[in-house]
Amino acid sequence: MELYIEKEFLDNFYLEYDEENPTQGQKVLTGILKEYGEVDWFIDAEINDAETLEKFKLSNPFFAYRATYAPPIPVESLHDHFFKNSRCRQTLIYTDKEEDWHKEAEAKGALCFSSGNFQQKIEDIIEKAHFKIDLSEEFKNWDVFNSLNQIPFNELLVNDNYILTDKSQQLMDKNIIPFFKLLLANKKESEIQCHIFTKDLNPIQPKGDDQVWEAVEKRHKKLNSGLANFKKKIRIVNNSVQTDHYDLHDRVLLTNFFSIDSGKGFNLIPHKKSNSQVVVETIFDKYTYKRLKNHFKIYEEYLKRFEHRESLKFTIYPS
Repeated sequence: MELYIEKEFLDNFYLEYDEENPTQGQKVLTGILKEYGEVDWFIDAEINDAETLEKFKLSNPFFAYRATYAPPIPVESLHDHFFKNSRCRQTLIYTDKEEDWHKEAEAKGALCFSSGNFQQKIEDIIEKAHFKIDLSEEFKNWDVFNSLNQIPFNELLVNDNYILTDKSQQLMDKNIIPFFKLLLANKKESEIQCHIFTKDLNPIQPKGDDQVWEAVEKRHKKLNSGLANFKKKIRIVNNSVQTDHYDLHDRVLLTNFFSIDSGKGFNLIPHKKSNSQVVVETIFDKYTYKRLKNHFKIYEEYLKRFEHRESLKFTIYPS
């Protein structure tokens, strides 16, 4: 995680924090500051020596909590550092005032907050993006996920062995394409990296390498056509390449800030009632934060093993 936080925001947060009865938004931010690991954090304050660092720690316990993991990286401007340097994977930005550049930062994939809106904004995200769907009940359409398109992201990764099968009961035009359209609905100014990890592409001759490649190219073209109104880069990855390190079995969808688990998979239309469920959660749950971080590492390492390897068999398209 990248945490950009103005010192003025952090000082005001300390002054306004209700220790006896904290709001849900205050609890979440406190958890991030006190408990989340592997966080690179940046602050707009001069910290040139250990004495200054100690002074800040003594003046604000929330600064001290975060500094127990690692001292902050001082920057002259959060804005300038973010736009010049941020990878923008799991990037949270907290400023005292709501800034004009927050909209541009969120188009890049960050989540931005101010002293005036962070509590309500966090609570809204939790309300809209922490839910379960019981697949023993009727699943009518993808609109149930509509609230998720309000959350910024620049990465969309799905692992599902059959999501590109594209046959009568698992049509892409009924499943992955409308689902992705819904998730991307408010991101026409964002550049989205899409990775689809799968294996069953329903080629004409299942054991023929040429037919598999032809099927991959056909699915890729259909995805690009169906999502033509969005800025995206789609890569299809064979998740069945033998490796001793990973078992990419479960059906999951991951973005920067939320995950979706579907035991049945993401070909839900036409719907057949099952004993499975869909679970949606965000990084504002610590377990989900760690899980997303770990899963992205696994998929990145898997990609690195195969993306530059020449092979007649399908591994990654486009390479």
